[in-house]
Amino acid sequence: MAKDSLLKRAVRKGVAVTQNWLKETPTDDLDPKHYANDDFAYRWMGAVLSRLQYEHQGVLRSYHTWGILNAAYLAKALGIPRISVIEFGVAGGNGLISIETASERVERLLGVGIDVYGFDTGQGLPKPQDYRDCPNLWKESAFPMDVPKLKARLKRAQLMLGLIQDTVPKFLESSPAPIGFVSFDVDYYSSTMQALKIFEGDHNRLLPRVQCYLDDIVAFTHSEFTGERLAVADFNAKHPLRKIALIYGLRHFLPPDRASAPWVDCYYMAHFYDHPLYGHFDNLVPLQFSGGTDLRRR
Repeated sequence: MAKDSLLKRAVRKGVAVTQNWLKETPTDDLDPKHYANDDFAYRWMGAVLSRLQYEHQGVLRSYHTWGILNAAYLAKALGIPRISVIEFGVAGGNGLISIETASERVERLLGVGIDVYGFDTGQGLPKPQDYRDCPNLWKESAFPMDVPKLKARLKRAQLMLGLIQDTVPKFLESSPAPIGFVSFDVDYYSSTMQALKIFEGDHNRLLPRVQCYLDDIVAFTHSEFTGERLAVADFNAKHPLRKIALIYGLRHFLPPDRASAPWVDCYYMAHFYDHPLYGHFDNLVPLQFSGGTDLRRR
């Protein structure tokens, strides 16, 4: 009985904290100026995240919304009018629909144009190459796509169908807007290594920092010696001035109703230290601390 009482009190407290957070969120106005005196821009972005998730329940996925919002915020701070957001591993397409919806709302909020791309074979997973592809978890032809059905559902996303080693070079040659967010959900080490080549493009194809969500790195038999974690380690080893790093302590800067979600542990950031805009003010800390131009005061 005592344990049940403690559990109920803990649940009630968690609900109360979430409700208080939402009460602080303007229900009809998410103008950054309302948050101009905050210590960090994260509070405004957290309010946007909670509001959009509430408005689009069952469609939006928090991890897409957060990455796209951060990417557009950085682009606006740098004066970049348009960005690209990408999903590697589309399958049935619900994730890409989530990215489309988040992009549309964030575009309206921040005035930054957002192009959406989905990379997939269109035929399911290829054959695993070796143990690094975790063949105990993933099988050839899993997660197939009904291409005509998905295309009929899409509003703005462009499908890049085929093997990643073929589609990524063609994509970079097409002069896309700078990449700001990438969701990696291709399961294999080998496929992730091919997808990470998108970060070898010219500076004008990339924001100086890119939000990255890595779907297959927690629980089950994932480790730093296989799959996406190994791919990140190998990419970092090959690129002295381009690194992909975990965003530490992110949960402490998210709304209470999102902070304990598993996706928080899957968020990385690609840093391009050789990018000419890397050292430019990114507006994440307030004007009084940074000496920069605070977007929230505009």
